[in-house]
Amino acid sequence: MQSCTACGTENPKEAKFCINCGNGMGEHSSDRSSQPDEIGRVHDGDDLVFEVEGVSYDPGTVVLDRYKVERELGRGGMGTVLLCRDKFQDEEFCCLKVINPQLIDNEELVERFKSEGRIARKIRHPAIIATHDIFEWKGRWHISMEFFPGIVLRKVINEADSSGVSVPMNDAVAVVEALLEGLNAAHEVTVHRDLKPENVMLKGKPGTPDFQLKILDFGIAKNFEVSNATMAEVAMGTTGYMAPEQARDAANVDQRADLYAVTVMFYELLTGLLPVGNYEPPTALRPDLPAWVDAFVDKGLKSRPDGRYPTAVEMRKVLLSGGGTTDNQGLSRTTQIHTSPLAENKKEKDPVKDGRWLRIKLMDSRQGLVHAVAYAPDGSCFATGGEDNTVKVWDSKRLKMLAELKGHSAWVKTLHFSPNSKVLATGSGDKSVRIWDTRTWREAAVISGHETPVIAVRFSPDGNFLASSGADQTAVLWDTSDFEPVSEVHGGGIAALSFSPDGLLMASGTLNQSVVVWDMMTGETLVELKGHRGTITSLSFSPDGRYLLTGSDDSTIRVYEIPGFERTLKIRDHSSLVWSIAFTNDARVMASAGEDRMLVLRSIPDWGEVATFADHPKGVSGVAFSPDGKNMVTTGREGGIAVYSLQV
Repeated sequence: MQSCTACGTENPKEAKFCINCGNGMGEHSSDRSSQPDEIGRVHDGDDLVFEVEGVSYDPGTVVLDRYKVERELGRGGMGTVLLCRDKFQDEEFCCLKVINPQLIDNEELVERFKSEGRIARKIRHPAIIATHDIFEWKGRWHISMEFFPGIVLRKVINEADSSGVSVPMNDAVAVVEALLEGLNAAHEVTVHRDLKPENVMLKGKPGTPDFQLKILDFGIAKNFEVSNATMAEVAMGTTGYMAPEQARDAANVDQRADLYAVTVMFYELLTGLLPVGNYEPPTALRPDLPAWVDAFVDKGLKSRPDGRYPTAVEMRKVLLSGGGTTDNQGLSRTTQIHTSPLAENKKEKDPVKDGRWLRIKLMDSRQGLVHAVAYAPDGSCFATGGEDNTVKVWDSKRLKMLAELKGHSAWVKTLHFSPNSKVLATGSGDKSVRIWDTRTWREAAVISGHETPVIAVRFSPDGNFLASSGADQTAVLWDTSDFEPVSEVHGGGIAALSFSPDGLLMASGTLNQSVVVWDMMTGETLVELKGHRGTITSLSFSPDGRYLLTGSDDSTIRVYEIPGFERTLKIRDHSSLVWSIAFTNDARVMASAGEDRMLVLRSIPDWGEVATFADHPKGVSGVAFSPDGKNMVTTGREGGIAVYSLQV
């Protein structure tokens, strides 16, 4: 065994990562040979490299004998933005956007980069970042532009959400008003096509004389003066903010696509959520809002462009008049059922084949590293366990914290709801299991018995038993009527647990690289599955009882068919430890969460890739689906919680 230098947890000597905190335990080689029964994604492991041979942008570098580099401000898919001083303008600050080196040999992308500069240079308005020049230096294209020392709108939304205080109505209106004023000028030349909070910057308090707003990044803007674009037109934009017609045909959109995105941002400012599926009207989430807001949003999100506001000017008039309008469309009415355009024709589509997962929320748990997440079977809430020793319970509809559970004296590694949703069990580094009454969110019992941190807890499908395990090589079965021990199983330090849906089997993943399947009637070992080259970090029976999936710090997932437990597939979707595996209740989709920052969804039984996400910069520690399979929550080692919705 070896002790983790970060948290002290005992790990097997072969472990590459700590089973608790994920700290690296040393370099180990993995069998990366290709086999016929393997599937997986391609990993190159390379981060974006800005510096290339012969071209340096270190601080002090002078570009074109004019722009002195101070520091890097940020990177995107097309370019890197540098803070510079302009020698021709009394050393004033400005920005240089430099095309990324990986793109310089791609004529289409180089043309797109240059087009951004040409389009933006034609727009002169206080709400648009001013573009000064486009030039080539040392074989690379640059765009010089105004420096605006503000904050991105995304940060405003996230901070409001984290604090639990909604963005004031007047502030949201002021932001949207300024957006529309800038777009009115931009729409004389172009359609932005990628409006989102990340492309809007603010300075000063909205609604005050000091308030300023700037629209950024015209990288995929449409040039009205070019009838036949040299670039291939695809559904460019950002899912969630992109109008339906843009997803179908990006080349033939007009300004109403941008106004759709503005409406999405208005809704997000007011509620903290994206308006997807059968979304709640704003006043249902915030009763303090005036009734006209519902109809204003409903009109702005119409699936057909001709149902929306025709221009930024008209939309601004309605906004500032509090919903008043001169047409006969009855904007003062409130709409009882609001359906996102992405949710139309639901009955005619297969959710797995035709649906797409959309991230609707990214929030700070304020728990530090978040180890685990679990949904209540009734769908009312989900819970997260963090390194700050707390458990937080979140309303699954409004995505607001319902309760903070304190009692553990060390990090909370694992949690699980009882089948009837009346009880939540949590396991911690303090070696205890705590039981919480979900009606009051008060502690109902404390279970002691483990000699090492508790790594896994799971209720049996009938709710009569609770299993808990740790690195002490013991899994204990507790009677949930009094939480007294019923039996114990031993083997290798148990890092993961799962019951079969009929409750007749329990699988345990061990620190010694094997999976043991137990017969719950006899307590005997039914089968021991070997093949992983690392600690078993996650496992789960499929809800239909057909499969057992196991994940390891050898970066692979293995699929075993039941009842024979023959390994039928090896999945290589991750380049590092697989922290969590989850299924939808209909067993048609599985998700895996990895230390490599990747969340990967696959369909069953064809095991085709459905979606991938990389929303947690330090690794995805947990994943859970809502009982109806329409929502998904992930937790990150950076402390974030991401919520996704299935759109059909």
